[in-house]
Amino acid sequence: MNLYKKLAIQTIIYSIGSIFPKIINYALLKFFTISLKREEFSLYTDMYALSFLVIGFLSFGLENTYFRFLYKKNYNKEIVFSTGVIIQLFITSCFFIIAINSIKYLVFIAGYHNHPEYFFMFFLIIFSDSICILPMAWLRAHDRPFKHTIINVFNILIQSFIIIYMFYCSNNLYIKKTCFFSIFEWINSFTDKIGYIFFANMISSFSNLFLVLPIIFKKVTVKKFNKILAKKMLNYGIPIMLGTISFSINENLDKILIKRWVSDEINGSYSACYKIASFINMYIRIFRLGIEPFFFKKSEDSDAKYYFEEITYIFILFGLIFYVLICSNLTLLIEFFIDKKYHLAISIIPIIMMANLFLGIYTNLSIFYKIIDKPIIGTYISFIGVLITFLFNIIFIIIPNNSFMIPAWGTFSSYGCMLIILYIWGKKNFSNFFKKIINIIIHFILAIFIVFIINKKKEILFSFFFQFLYLIIVFFFEKKRLMNFIK
Repeated sequence: MNLYKKLAIQTIIYSIGSIFPKIINYALLKFFTISLKREEFSLYTDMYALSFLVIGFLSFGLENTYFRFLYKKNYNKEIVFSTGVIIQLFITSCFFIIAINSIKYLVFIAGYHNHPEYFFMFFLIIFSDSICILPMAWLRAHDRPFKHTIINVFNILIQSFIIIYMFYCSNNLYIKKTCFFSIFEWINSFTDKIGYIFFANMISSFSNLFLVLPIIFKKVTVKKFNKILAKKMLNYGIPIMLGTISFSINENLDKILIKRWVSDEINGSYSACYKIASFINMYIRIFRLGIEPFFFKKSEDSDAKYYFEEITYIFILFGLIFYVLICSNLTLLIEFFIDKKYHLAISIIPIIMMANLFLGIYTNLSIFYKIIDKPIIGTYISFIGVLITFLFNIIFIIIPNNSFMIPAWGTFSSYGCMLIILYIWGKKNFSNFFKKIINIIIHFILAIFIVFIINKKKEILFSFFFQFLYLIIVFFFEKKRLMNFIK
């Protein structure tokens, strides 16, 4: 089968498993912004922001490490998987024991002394999700996109059902008397409306763990644990883990600070609009799920650079198309996805969306230093990104008006600088790709220009005309490449 066709088929299957949960989450976003006050939504997003910092640490970069060592010729695939899972189980178990014993102090430091149950539930979520990382990667590596997709879809359905059930019970007197009210009473006895969301996530995480346990039981044994390999995997994974933590800081520091420095109401609006801007991450994740294992498989081939170049170029091209279509129809989309009381921070969306596209391109190009076993390069670049994020957020704290646009531009600058630095480094080693940098810059300028004039004019017919014109221009200049990709 043609490599592009196989890649496209796998990407479509993974897309279902990635798009459907995201669609459900965006449907729930509308539900949450209607049902929750802005300060309540701020608590909801803040807990996830804090948890992402922890998950970044616990991942230890083992997913990328697993893919890298899996395709090295001198390592047995089963030994690589067993060693990785045992490392993950050890790290995660240590975290859970320490976290449970320190819960009182953590709750006090974070300012959640009235809701220790939030933290307990999140410890269980983090524990379960961390253990599932490598089994889910195993499915991708062994070309099991259907099973990967079924697990993702099943879990999001469970989570959304519990959330809707709990919220509906709390608002409907008739349901309280007739429909499994004892379950609602039990959950309601130890948490509140925000806790319903976390409880549903916890059950979904348990479900995910239950579904991947057969892989662990069947493929993982202590006999297959290799100490020397474990050391090499940790040495490879720790720089990636540090980069992941840096990404979590870049992505969540603004929301953590706005909540504590300005107000929960402003943070609620900012966080809701940030989620709309993160819509482009759905495209990025779909592309990554299908392509990352493919990148590693092709890394030893003579034509590897050619495929990296073409696929990355296509990624940027479609990413910019996605950016233009979303930002050009922002007024319609934001009405559809979030309640009007959250529209205060709508101006951050084009900025954060372009920042996320920068990050997506950076993530694709990071394959270059991963396949030459130099993930430390990504760590250094990520640290620079974190410094830029800290700089903008310090300015945000110092300036009296507390404008939430400052952290948004901080995210944009951070990811933009990381991409430029990676370009400068990569130009020496992967010159084939960077010969087309002028074409890429022209595409960026065109996309930003189209979005700018459409949002300045703000007329529907004017907007549709320029979107159509943009698509024609892109197709005209990239017809050959697009046709080759489709074939």
